[in-house]
Amino acid sequence: MKTKLFFSVYMKKFCCLTLCLIFYFFLSLIPIPVYAQESKLPEADIYIDNQPIRTTYIMREGHLLVPALFLKNTGAYVDWNEEYRSVVFQLRETKFALPVGKKYADDYVKKTGNWKRQSLPVATIDFGGEPFVPLLNVANKLGMKVRYDAKLAHTFITTNIPLKSNMIKSVNTTEKLVALTFDDGPESHYTPQILDVLKEKGVPATFFVLGKQIKAFPNEMKRIAMEGHGIANHTWNHPELKRMWTTKVRDEIRSTQNEMQRVTGRKPDLFRPPYGALTKSDISVLNEMGMRNILWSVDTLDWSGLSSKEILSTVQRDITPGGIILQHNFQSEAHLLDGTVEALPKIIDELQKKGYKFVTLQTLLENQPK
Repeated sequence: MKTKLFFSVYMKKFCCLTLCLIFYFFLSLIPIPVYAQESKLPEADIYIDNQPIRTTYIMREGHLLVPALFLKNTGAYVDWNEEYRSVVFQLRETKFALPVGKKYADDYVKKTGNWKRQSLPVATIDFGGEPFVPLLNVANKLGMKVRYDAKLAHTFITTNIPLKSNMIKSVNTTEKLVALTFDDGPESHYTPQILDVLKEKGVPATFFVLGKQIKAFPNEMKRIAMEGHGIANHTWNHPELKRMWTTKVRDEIRSTQNEMQRVTGRKPDLFRPPYGALTKSDISVLNEMGMRNILWSVDTLDWSGLSSKEILSTVQRDITPGGIILQHNFQSEAHLLDGTVEALPKIIDELQKKGYKFVTLQTLLENQPK
């Protein structure tokens, strides 16, 4: 009897276990969303004044949401209000705020100094600490035109904002003038070596300096200025400006200008964006602050640890009258800029043999046709 009872209980447990296994087997065949992959958002090109700009996006309730900072590419100023957890947009006389998690916008009424609330069809959302805003609604409020081309599967935005590009990569001149430029200093290892070479050769250069580096190495900064070299602004912390709120962009430039003034008594109007990357909004800020946007025509890629021979070869290949040569003088425990220092006297000798004259960027720009 006990044997039969034991067998019966055993079979019930066995059958139950078998049914569970069958259930989980079939459950495994059902496609289940993998939520961990939601952190990787889809990307698409959105055309702003016919220029494709890549961005991540989110679809909510049939509306396309993009990172708030993406709208800097239209020329609008974009800021963050921490107190109200709102994205603030401004273009000419238009100013409004989109609070995160809310289906409305607060429009600023300049005449009264008050804010007027208007409903939106979809809320601004926070994704991974980054606010995403409804593209169509924001663009429309900024006075821009948005259309979707179903055939091309592209979204087009027409900003109606004329803007002086203010971007200088070289100077159009027949004179064999050339400017050496060095980014990311000053510091105490490579900067003195570079200055020694320039002093020995009697050649001026232009140093695009970081505010934090001026503060850390004031003596090297003073030497740059005292020995007749040009100085220029390269931000305080070397951030990617495209990913910064407009107010922070201004602060990066202004604080470095003030530090140069404090240490050298000079406040130049030359600026070079880190990585050469700017949005239309950032260019507008530069224009507003009276800064000239300087890029380059010869990129030596010396920051990557190239040899002296490779750096010299690049200069020989790409140099033209009015050229601007990009090099660096940042501190590097990996000795990435050893090739820079070794190549410098060779670059000077080679180009002088070809009839080139080295000048500061300020002098080079004076030779630019009006």
